[in-house]
Amino acid sequence: MSADDKFYADVRSFNSIVDKLNTPDYEIKFTKEEKTKLGFRLKENVDHLEKQIKSSGFLKRWLYKSAYNQYKVLLDKYFSN
Repeated sequence: MSADDKFYADVRSFNSIVDKLNTPDYEIKFTKEEKTKLGFRLKENVDHLEKQIKSSGFLKRWLYKSAYNQYKVLLDKYFSN
């Protein structure tokens, strides 16, 4: 994926986010582009997991619920405007 020119900007942004998260700093500051892309991806993940939870059985729902709750809390706490 990193060799594809269409995704170069996305790969660069997410590599920058990963580098910032790997620093030992207590407070991390994202650029506007990084925050927008990360918020958008979290929103997509929440929407996808909601659909999966609604259409799945008990075991799959139980497994997805933890990830859904974590994404939802991150989205509500840090990316709600």
